[in-house]
Amino acid sequence: MTKAPEDTEAFWQWYEDCWADRDEVEYPRLFGAIQDNVFTLEQTDALQAWMESELAEVKELDPNWGPMGVRVAPPSDTLAVWSYVTSGLSNPFTVAPGDEIAPGARSGLGYELLIHTPEEQSWPVLRLLDMMAYNLVCGRAFAPGHRWPVDGALDGATSKLSGLLAVVDPGRNQRFELPSGSVQLLTLVGATRNELAFSRSNGAPALLEKLKAAGTGVVTHTARDEVKL
Repeated sequence: MTKAPEDTEAFWQWYEDCWADRDEVEYPRLFGAIQDNVFTLEQTDALQAWMESELAEVKELDPNWGPMGVRVAPPSDTLAVWSYVTSGLSNPFTVAPGDEIAPGARSGLGYELLIHTPEEQSWPVLRLLDMMAYNLVCGRAFAPGHRWPVDGALDGATSKLSGLLAVVDPGRNQRFELPSGSVQLLTLVGATRNELAFSRSNGAPALLEKLKAAGTGVVTHTARDEVKL
């Protein structure tokens, strides 16, 4: 069993080191080169919007949430698609100085959210920032099989996809360990309203099989037609 540093200054250095391990070691290992820029929550009104909703579970915003955000990885030798991954949900914000960290404990919420697209697009960043804010402000965590419907088209334009399905990519090992605990990547796959209903009745793996047979798998192709259910 490990223990977070008791000294406040040492604790915050440890906190920053856990963040850096994920973004500077684990993410490049999984995705290849990561772009330097980070799209942060403090650059949007997502946190405040959820604070004003009836689902809010916190009285005030934690200043540590603002720098959390989304990193972008272009195609590489490691992965031949664009990847958009959150950075912050697995920060050890549930740990206080001197707390013990049990073997197998989750770091923060225990996951980060990931979207793959075949080409560079802007909508994944906006969707992920909104979902991060929901997690933090409303205190509701995601798990494999959870569905996230949206108003209108997923890409905000003409896509027939109208939501996201959280899955664990069956083709890649996407769990890693930080000094603060374990982290699982939850891949979010774009789906139509009917496809989300199918996954609710038949399970996420059943829909993934149909998406794999259609040639898209866990990569979100916003221009695709609905798969045959």
